[in-house]
Amino acid sequence: MINKVLKLNDNLINQIAAGEVVDNPSSVIKELLENSIDANSRKIQVYIKNGGKKSILVIDDGCGMHKNDLINAFNRFATSKIEKQKDLENIRTLGFRGEALPSISSVSNTTIKSKQSNYEGHKLEINGGTQVDLRPDSIHKGTSILVENLFYNIPARLKFLKNDNSEYQKILKLFKVFCLSNPEISFELFNNNKKVYSFPSSDLKTRIVNLYGEDYKKSLIEVNFKIDKYLITGFVGNLSLVRKRRGHQFSFINGRYIINHLINQTIYNTYDSLLQRGEFPFYLLNIVIDNNLIDINVHPKKTEIKFKNEMQIQHAIKKSISQSLKNTIKVIPSMFVPRENFNNQVLDLPFNNNISNDITDEKIDKMFTDSTLSLQDNVKVWQIHNKYIITEISSGLILIDQHVAHERILYEKALKSLEGDGLNAQKIMFPITLNYDPEDFNSLLDIIPYLNKIGFDIREFGENSIIIEGSPPELLNGKEKEVISEILDNYIEHKQLNSSFIDYMAATYSCKAAIKAGDKLDDSECISLIDKLFATKHPYYCPHGRPIIVNLSISDLDKRFERL
Repeated sequence: MINKVLKLNDNLINQIAAGEVVDNPSSVIKELLENSIDANSRKIQVYIKNGGKKSILVIDDGCGMHKNDLINAFNRFATSKIEKQKDLENIRTLGFRGEALPSISSVSNTTIKSKQSNYEGHKLEINGGTQVDLRPDSIHKGTSILVENLFYNIPARLKFLKNDNSEYQKILKLFKVFCLSNPEISFELFNNNKKVYSFPSSDLKTRIVNLYGEDYKKSLIEVNFKIDKYLITGFVGNLSLVRKRRGHQFSFINGRYIINHLINQTIYNTYDSLLQRGEFPFYLLNIVIDNNLIDINVHPKKTEIKFKNEMQIQHAIKKSISQSLKNTIKVIPSMFVPRENFNNQVLDLPFNNNISNDITDEKIDKMFTDSTLSLQDNVKVWQIHNKYIITEISSGLILIDQHVAHERILYEKALKSLEGDGLNAQKIMFPITLNYDPEDFNSLLDIIPYLNKIGFDIREFGENSIIIEGSPPELLNGKEKEVISEILDNYIEHKQLNSSFIDYMAATYSCKAAIKAGDKLDDSECISLIDKLFATKHPYYCPHGRPIIVNLSISDLDKRFERL
C-alpha cells in the first residue's frame, strides 16, 4: 500500500507560507520594516530597484542579532517575540509569527548582515531557502538585509507581479504608513539610486507637514481624548483637507496600521453633516487599547483586527472626533462662512449626481413646449439678483441659471478639445509651481497630456514638481491648483483613463471656470451667454443633471392669472 499523505519538506512549506506573507515587493518591505522597528531602530533606509522586483535593501541601526540568532531567524516559526500561547494575548511588537524571514528567503536571493552590541558582526547568504554562506562581517551596527530576484524560483507567482511603476506605487503608499506611524524614527527611501523621501526624526504634526506640504499646517485639528480603557490621539483635517478620493485616512492601534471598516465608517459618520457624498476627510488616529480587548492574530498580514466590544470602540472614536470638531469655525475652510445647516453651506458645491440618473434627452425635450428657443428681434434681457437671466421668447418667458448655462457651454467645448487637438493655453504672467508627494506626482504624469488638452500649459519642473505656464482662457487666476487637484483625485481613486474620466475632467473644469452666482453681467454678456447656450447640443441641463432653463409659456402665464 502506497502512503498518499506525506509531510512536505521544509523548503516547500516555506514557499507555501510565503504566499500568505509575501505576494509582492511591498509586502517584503512591510515585513522588513516591522523587524527594524521592533529592533528599536532610530534610522531606517530603504533602497529599491525596478519597483523592488530586482532588489530591496533595508538598513537599520537597531539592536542587531548575534550569530546564532541570525541563523535561527531563518527557521520557520523561530521568533524572539513570543514564547508561549499566553503571549498572544499581550503582543507588543509588530511581528510575532516567525514566518517572514524564512518565507522571504525561500523565494529570493537573500543576504543579511547583522551585529549585536559587544559581539562580532556576521553575514549570511540564503538562496531559495538554502544557506550558502556564513562568515564574519565588518558591519558597524544594526542590520542590513538585501533581497534580490524576488520569486525567481516560482515563475507562476512572478508573472502576477505588476509593472515596475505599479509595484513602486504600492511601496510609496506603504512607506508613508510607516513614516506616519513612527515620526520619532528617521526614514529615507531611494528608488533606482534616486532619493525619494528623507524625513528626520520629528513629532507627528511635523511629519505630516513634511509629507504632505505646508498647506496642512493650519488645517490640522488635534485629537486628544481618553475614555475608559481607550486613549485616542492624532489629528483630523478641517474641510480644506477634504479630498474626492480615499488615501489620506490612517488608523493605528497600539502602533500597528489597521484597515477596519468600522473605524472608517464611524469617522465618516461623525463628519456627516459637514461633507458631501463622495468626499473624504484627512485623519490620522493613534488608538491605544488594552491588548486583551483586541485580536490581531487574524491574518498573516496583520492589518485586520477584531474587537472584543465593537460598540465601545465605535463610541470612543465618535466622541474623540466630535470633541475635536465641536468648534465648527476651525472645521470650515477660512473662505466660507458657517451656517446653521452645513449640508449646503458652500456656493458651487458639486450638484446632486442622482438627478442625472433619471434624466434622458427625450425626457428633457418633453419638459419644454418650445423646441426652437430663439431670441426675438430687439430682445430685452434682465439679470435677476446677479444669478438668473430672464428674457422673452416667441412662446413666453425663459429663466436661465447663468452659472450652469456657462458650465454647459464650457463642458461641450472641453469635451471637443479632449477628443481633438486641444485648446490653446493663455500664458500666465507669473508661472505657478506646484509640489506633490512622489506617489501623487507619479499619477499626475499620466494625466498631464489630458490637462494640456483642456488648455493648461504644464511641464515637469524639478523633482515631484510641475510648473504651470499657461491655463485655460476661461479659468480665473488662482483656480489652477483646485482644478488639477480634483481631476488628479478622481484619477487616483479610479485609476482609469476612460470615457468616464474624460467626462469628469470636462465637467470639473467647466464647473470651476464658469461664471458664478453673484457675478454681474451686462446686457451684451447676457445675450452672448444665451446665444452660446442655444448653440450647444444639450442646452437644457448641466453636466451634473441640474436644469439650466425654466420655461414659462404664455399658456402657463395665462393659467396663473386665471385667463384660461
